[in-house]
Amino acid sequence: MLTAIVIVAAAIIALRFVLFPPVKETPTTGEYSVASEDYWVTLDKADPYSKNGNNRQLQVRKWHPVGCSGKKPVIVASHGSCGPIDNNLSLYRELASHGYTVIAVAHPGQVASIKYENGKKSGPSRAFLKELFSLKPDGTPEKVYEIYHKWMDIRTDDLNAVMDDFIAKNGASQFIAEGHSLGGSAAYAMARIRKDVIGVIALESPFMYDIKGIEDGKFLFDDSDYDVPVLSIYSDAAYPYLKKWDQYRNNAKFLDSANPLYTNIHYENIGHMGLCELSLASPILTAIFDGGFQKTKASDQLTKLNEDCLSWIRSLHDK
Repeated sequence: MLTAIVIVAAAIIALRFVLFPPVKETPTTGEYSVASEDYWVTLDKADPYSKNGNNRQLQVRKWHPVGCSGKKPVIVASHGSCGPIDNNLSLYRELASHGYTVIAVAHPGQVASIKYENGKKSGPSRAFLKELFSLKPDGTPEKVYEIYHKWMDIRTDDLNAVMDDFIAKNGASQFIAEGHSLGGSAAYAMARIRKDVIGVIALESPFMYDIKGIEDGKFLFDDSDYDVPVLSIYSDAAYPYLKKWDQYRNNAKFLDSANPLYTNIHYENIGHMGLCELSLASPILTAIFDGGFQKTKASDQLTKLNEDCLSWIRSLHDK
């Protein structure tokens, strides 16, 4: 029995290293050293994914430059469906090294893992997973709209609470909303909702918040122009289908727009997960989720993503 236990333990350890091989931290290029700290924000409303009716509590991870006294926009980051709080860790650290504060939000029920202030932890809720796997945009648009609307209400409430809390502690601030996948959809939404959001970075995200109903079996969009700069970044997973998938209709329209506020980037030879830290942390899981290994080295791709986002953020000062 002891031998069996040792073999099982060794197999588990080996699997752990196969799925999550040791990787070096992506080096930062800014002049500031970077620190991080966690804190919590509690909403004055029940958590829709909680069975006990407790108020919704958010874990927030703040990445900030050490010794930087300048006033710059604050990046508020929202992870993808079942993504971690550090969904784009190397991007957060890179921006912080250049003097920007990043506040990354863990959305309870929709996050890979969240640690509450009392030390307890939880992962994705069964209700959210059921919603996620029931989505069929081409087959049941009414049901999809209902789920999208729920998700946007949850995410925007969370982000509003975190941003209002930051202002209460630090004074008036300007924000850049950033997110991957579902998080990017929420980032787009914040530009519609708040005047202190001066830009949006969305990593392969449909404009969910802009869907206002169903008409003739198709999504009905608010397709009015955004009045702040928007950076939309795509992989091979969605870019070829922007004009085919109905939930991406606004993406297709803004892609073809001559509006100088819109910047669109397509990275070739990567899939959806190539736009987040998982591609570096676990190439195998990334390949499983994306249906194959990406052709671009993860560290090179994330470095390019960081460079493009930083350059775009700096360009906001000229607009």
